[in-house]
Amino acid sequence: MILSVETATSLQSVALVDDAGPLGVETAKQSRRLNGSSSEHAPGWSLMPAIDRLLTAHHVTPHDLDGLAVSTGPGSFTGLRVGIATMKGLAHGSGKPLIAVPTLHALAVNACGLGLPICTLLDAKRGEVFLALFHDQPSAEHLHDLRLILTPQRLSIDAAMKTLAPHLQKPTVITGDGIPLCRHLLTERFGVHAVLSPEVAMPPSAISVAAIGKAQLTHGMLGPNDVTPIYLRPPDAKPNQRTLAVPRASVTPEPDADSAVPPGIET
Repeated sequence: MILSVETATSLQSVALVDDAGPLGVETAKQSRRLNGSSSEHAPGWSLMPAIDRLLTAHHVTPHDLDGLAVSTGPGSFTGLRVGIATMKGLAHGSGKPLIAVPTLHALAVNACGLGLPICTLLDAKRGEVFLALFHDQPSAEHLHDLRLILTPQRLSIDAAMKTLAPHLQKPTVITGDGIPLCRHLLTERFGVHAVLSPEVAMPPSAISVAAIGKAQLTHGMLGPNDVTPIYLRPPDAKPNQRTLAVPRASVTPEPDADSAVPPGIET
């Protein structure tokens, strides 16, 4: 049984998944402030209470779990920090393994099983996207076998189209909430080779994170001990630079130029 969290995007979720499939999931949409500089969860929703409700509803404690899985980005700085810190705490308290799942990998799972390449696009804000490209296996049983063709990167929309051009010479599934930013360009430049996923498959989900976590746990692919976020860009918020008070040093008046003689030199 896997407890998983996806907090990298505006649609955040928590899922409890066993061998038969999802037991339960909670999802909340973030709402952005008008200035677009920060975001807040939907009223009444926060991560740890959502986890508690899900576990309680299914009479499960963290000690009953086989492992935990968390989405590690790229995505929202705040969302990733909260999600990873929460799951690190649960893993430490329960002694269960915590599996790091890159967000673009979790997004690719939404469209796997067709045997087509998968391009994942996430809205990175400021007219940019997070992009990665995977080679899919013809069976959904091999989630851990998704092969990375293009490593995750942050690109302008125009640069993303140029980067994809050599790879979209055949039908490729494109999925992610970055599609609305470049739908027209994708269809105009790549035509039928750009197979756009339906809107329901656009955001990554905790269920996809759990699927990868379960596959990695089964195959002993636990990854690094210290789970860290994948940001791909510097933070929007920068720490305040406070001016430090520097003690004023005593100043000795300089001698006149004519009388300034280096020590040890006779005149």
